Amino acid sequence: MKNSLDPKFKLWLSVSIVVAILFSFSGLKLALETAYTVQDDARQHVFWLQRLNDADLFPNDLIADYFSSVAPAGYKFLYWLANLFGLDPFLFNKILPVFLGILTSIYMFLVTIEIFPVPFAGFLSSLLLNQNLWLLNDLVSGTPRAFFYVFFSSFIYYLLRRQLLFCLISIVLQGLFYPQTVLISAGILLLNLITQKQKQYFYLTCLTLAIAILTLYKLQTGDFNLVITKEAAKQLPEFYPGGRSSFFDDNWWDFWLVGERSGFFPYEWEYVLLSSFGLLLPAIAKQPRRFRLVNYLNYKVEIIGQILLVSFGLFCLAHLLLFKLHLPSRYSQHTWRIAIALTNGITLSILIKWLTDRVNRNRKNLQRLIVAIAIAIVLIPTYIAQHYYPNRFSYVTGEAPELYQFLQQQPKDSSIATLSKEGDFIPSLAQRSVLTSREYSIPYHLDYYNQIRQRTKDLIQAQYSNSQADITQFLEKYQPDFWAIDKNAFEINYLEDNGWLQQFQSETQNAINNLQQGKPSIIDKIDRCSVFQTVKLDLLDARCIAKN
Repeated sequence: MKNSLDPKFKLWLSVSIVVAILFSFSGLKLALETAYTVQDDARQHVFWLQRLNDADLFPNDLIADYFSSVAPAGYKFLYWLANLFGLDPFLFNKILPVFLGILTSIYMFLVTIEIFPVPFAGFLSSLLLNQNLWLLNDLVSGTPRAFFYVFFSSFIYYLLRRQLLFCLISIVLQGLFYPQTVLISAGILLLNLITQKQKQYFYLTCLTLAIAILTLYKLQTGDFNLVITKEAAKQLPEFYPGGRSSFFDDNWWDFWLVGERSGFFPYEWEYVLLSSFGLLLPAIAKQPRRFRLVNYLNYKVEIIGQILLVSFGLFCLAHLLLFKLHLPSRYSQHTWRIAIALTNGITLSILIKWLTDRVNRNRKNLQRLIVAIAIAIVLIPTYIAQHYYPNRFSYVTGEAPELYQFLQQQPKDSSIATLSKEGDFIPSLAQRSVLTSREYSIPYHLDYYNQIRQRTKDLIQAQYSNSQADITQFLEKYQPDFWAIDKNAFEINYLEDNGWLQQFQSETQNAINNLQQGKPSIIDKIDRCSVFQTVKLDLLDARCIAKN
């Protein structure tokens, strides 16, 4: 490895850290735009953490209990620790990606140096990975999957260095924050145990710990552990194009290759094609006389192939045991991004060195210009990809601050029945429970989702029924305190154009039929029972609605 005291090592490592910080500014600027801006996935994985500040929030809340149950222990602890220092969960969620990005950049730099001891290559790999990650919503989400990159890259670094203690710590952290990562690490360790003749004790010890962590994780029985089967998923429109958790697709390209949940390659494949310099590496590596830096490439480069081979195996296994290992793409897309950055960084540094060598050594300014132009070219995909991914960070902003403020003044055990999109924001921004909403309709555990699905069907039926008896029955069954209704909720287009409601085909079609035949019963109660209004929504008192 390049001596860490070498000025070039320290220079390019420092530049890598600066680049990570600069990339994070674009996301941080959006995150802090308003007090009502939150990251899309954080609405699921962070809202219930507001209990850290107030234990009375979300009492007997199915949705909060579910997302709390499936959250990894390390993730919970980190947010608890941040809260202990006075950081609100949502504020911490917004700044956490900055630190994760910096740590990931450091380890990416170090991994590259282990394989190819050229500091400039470490910088390029770090730059390229940052460029990719800050086009997406994985790292920026601050949710469990955001921790994949730092703990997996640290594992690879300590694996290459054969540093047992730190490698074990990395595996433990993977299990505490994003357990699927442990499966990939275990596969790499098993592959090395089989193929390597040296350091067998090292691989066996790490693999034993990984298996122990996976066993403990498997033995943990939360309140929600009934994983949906492939056969059951195929019966639900939620898993088809346009559905809440779209997975199955007749288009083989989308399903097997670039599907966000089912595909093997990163779903931002347009960007990947623009940045596929690393495809030249095998050809370049065979010409050490022409490309002098190739001689610095050592045997540890085989780790890239191992990562991809294990990822492919787990991808296939996840498809074979569909949903028992969660989503197949989780085992390949993240690792591909790391492999792409590694190979691209190494390849580019070799090509740039070859190009500068062809320039007269006395023309230093021209050499520097070549390097600057090369870095600029590397950054071009970022600009182009912005047009492919304009909402790449998936930050969303609540549009009804007055509603959130009003609900915050209501009792903490208040619950709201609503089909409005505002139901996606209320738990996060108003700190009050909703019976159901699209955002929280995650269908992977049936002991949770069957309840959410039934709630949604009952709510559609009650809101669009021509019978007071259906409304009364709904209120008695779920006992909400408020009922929020969009002002355009009784237009047929409202139902026909709502992809979430279209998943409940029978109930939604009955609602459309009722609208065509007459006026739903609840309409007559809006003026009398409304306790708060916005331009787009009416909030009704459930007790008032219950009165005939």
